[in-house]
Amino acid sequence: MVKFKERRKEPRVIFERPLGVRLMTIDGTRTSDCLLIEVTDAGARLKVTDHAAALTEFFLILNSFGSPVFRHCKRVWVDGDQMGVSFNKANIGIKTLEEVRREAELV
Repeated sequence: MVKFKERRKEPRVIFERPLGVRLMTIDGTRTSDCLLIEVTDAGARLKVTDHAAALTEFFLILNSFGSPVFRHCKRVWVDGDQMGVSFNKANIGIKTLEEVRREAELV
């Protein structure tokens, strides 16, 4: 999709064979399979089902085993079966270098 590539300025990974991932509603009551087509540090492009395209905010679960790897997402656009999302980076436990140093000194 050309529109997506023109809007994105940061480097991205485009998967030759899209990766199978899952969407989960914020309250955790529903999940849906989807495909991860491409990803950047700020967002992703997904191939989704009709009902998943209606979600405005959800978790994108990137692994199917072990500790969950996920991103909190907000829908930016929908075009047919594809959806562009942005990652909400607020309150996800990202620590500054100074915080990491302080915690290391306490051990």
